[in-house]
Amino acid sequence: MSRMLLQRFSKSKIWLVGLSSVALFGVGHMFKDLSSRYKSVGDIRNGLQICSARAHQTYTASLLGDSSSIYMDSNFTSASEECFAEATNLVEDYQGLSDTISKKINALNSNVHWFHESLRGTGKGFSVKEAQGTSAIDSKYQQVEESVDSTLELIDSHVDGLNNSLGNLKVALSLAALILIASGAWEIIERRRHDKDKREVEDEALGELVSDDVSTAMKVEEIIVNALELNEMTHCSKLLTTYRQNVLKTIEQAQATGVTPMAMVSGLDETEIAETAQKVWDESELITEVVPTTDLEPLTSKVVDHLANKLIADGIIVDMNMDDAIIKGESETLEQVLYYVVLDALKNTDHATDKKISVKGKTLGSVYNLEVCSHGEGRDKSENTSITIAKELVSEVSGRMEFANLYNEEKDIVGRKVRVILKTGEAREVEPQEISPASKTLVRLEKGTKREIMERLNS
Repeated sequence: MSRMLLQRFSKSKIWLVGLSSVALFGVGHMFKDLSSRYKSVGDIRNGLQICSARAHQTYTASLLGDSSSIYMDSNFTSASEECFAEATNLVEDYQGLSDTISKKINALNSNVHWFHESLRGTGKGFSVKEAQGTSAIDSKYQQVEESVDSTLELIDSHVDGLNNSLGNLKVALSLAALILIASGAWEIIERRRHDKDKREVEDEALGELVSDDVSTAMKVEEIIVNALELNEMTHCSKLLTTYRQNVLKTIEQAQATGVTPMAMVSGLDETEIAETAQKVWDESELITEVVPTTDLEPLTSKVVDHLANKLIADGIIVDMNMDDAIIKGESETLEQVLYYVVLDALKNTDHATDKKISVKGKTLGSVYNLEVCSHGEGRDKSENTSITIAKELVSEVSGRMEFANLYNEEKDIVGRKVRVILKTGEAREVEPQEISPASKTLVRLEKGTKREIMERLNS
């Protein structure tokens, strides 16, 4: 899959995260509102059932002719009418039920009132003595019962509709949450991959910077183009490629006219340039440079063993994970660099509860990346003595040092990190060739091919 296509997917993914978040918020708000309505309808239904049960208790007492029953008391029947009136108020406040239900419950209130009035008209108090009065009571209660049943039936139908809506909202809520989690996880994975790709490009560029090998234009262009495309700067990437092609076309046109670009710039005669380059080349073949190299891993172990007494006394744990590599430089100088860097990490653990030092080394092409991490204080604003000495020493072996804070998973500073970047070499010994007495005086040393030497002379 091309990088351009991945970038389009990445943008779509961001939109997906945003839309799913909005959908989750909207559906969640609708679900909350519908749940509140469901609870309100449930309260209306339960209230009607309670009120209906009170009316039934009064009717049962009237059938038994028990005038002394509490259910026949005027206070009880008044409370029953207030119960139905309260249910009516709940229906009016809800404003989500149909007009039919509102009419039904108003008719129910009227039927309850006339049911109680029929009890009062049957004799003294609420006692039932006449058969004709009993028939009237039965008729009035039957109207109450029918009104309650029809009202509850309509409410149950409304509740079923709410249940279906709640079920659909649950499915939509689950789907929106699933999309958000999936797209969020995808975004995190893509960001980590993107950061990893950026680090690889940076390491590759660092390797070219500190390498003794002469970088080619194609290699440099490839690194820069990768970096630009990683940051979605496609136009800048195309501009760089187009510019290189134009430069190559200009050089070809100049060579076609018989004049090389270097000769045009310098104004020197090509014969003189060739003779001078040949002379320097012949002289450089008589000299062989002996570059000292050192195996870094055992040297690091030696430094840690040297500080073992201090490490054991303070209870400090040292975690070493190093690639085997041959480093350019004198072993004494490298040993001192390692000693002062580890010593600084050891002192830093005095400010930490987690006394731990991590030493990691990794080969990156023609460079070696050594990291020493220690828990304690963060990066010093002003360099201490150990670090100052280490920086001076590492410059003698053509290396460099970088400093950064060490963070935990919560992005809090828990210590410091010292990175030492060194050049790698080959473990071999080269014996210098004999140089004749007449040619022992060295004016300067040039490295490279004849063509490269000629270009340097022209420049």
